Amino acid sequence: MNITSAEPQLVSPLGQHIIVDIFDASNLMGEQNIEDMMIDCANAANATILKTHVHPFEINGGVSGMIILAESHISIHTWPEYNFAAMDIFMCGDAQPQLCLPVIEQYFQPGKMVVNDLTRGGSISRLGEFQPLLHNKLQATSITA
Repeated sequence: MNITSAEPQLVSPLGQHIIVDIFDASNLMGEQNIEDMMIDCANAANATILKTHVHPFEINGGVSGMIILAESHISIHTWPEYNFAAMDIFMCGDAQPQLCLPVIEQYFQPGKMVVNDLTRGGSISRLGEFQPLLHNKLQATSITA
């Protein structure tokens, strides 16, 4: 990317993107259970659901699911054989994706969750240095249930 200005180029924050790894979890099977969890996440975050889709895998009982939101999306992939799930929660506007975390804990009763919280959009200097506008730095936080 070539930026010719010496001044920082500002990009308004476009949203919060939360990546969640869920360890030692239960209740990772069943289409309806996973869909209910994602709907409860969207509602807790004050997001607008446009479409839901879940797909079960007969081999291991895992489920992949996606909710398309007016504010972006929530997705999940579960591996019951490893008691593990991976979620991707991206929301813009007034939606608050961090409000999904208690819902995830309630449904899956994890031994541990690792949450990576990213701000999408921010300030980019002419040297390509990124400074997110919603947080001073990108960080990973570990939450243990």
